[in-house]
Amino acid sequence: MTLESPAFTHGECQKYGILLTNINEPTGTPDKCHYLLAEAGFKDIEVKTQQLGFYRNLEQAREWNGGWFHPRENPLLQVSSELMAELKAEYRQKIEAEATEQGAWYENLTFFVAGRKV
Repeated sequence: MTLESPAFTHGECQKYGILLTNINEPTGTPDKCHYLLAEAGFKDIEVKTQQLGFYRNLEQAREWNGGWFHPRENPLLQVSSELMAELKAEYRQKIEAEATEQGAWYENLTFFVAGRKV
């Protein structure tokens, strides 16, 4: 299982010149979802959101394995083992600093989108 904290990995990797593409960018807001369906000819479009985020205990959260989910690319596979070790150490430090009594928060805002094609 790949554990990651996108907010951390995007910012920290960018600092090293590593661009992590967010696969949710085209549909990453309710407005974008609505626009895409309208452009495709859908009517009566409904976009609902639900927070499905959760807390991981600190021990689990510390164990990011350096993975990055993207169906076509993972620029982290190209970094040196030294840089990956540095990224993992920075990740652990940030997770520990931001964790609460409940653990580390993993954001998962989910969009449920429906429309009618005429």
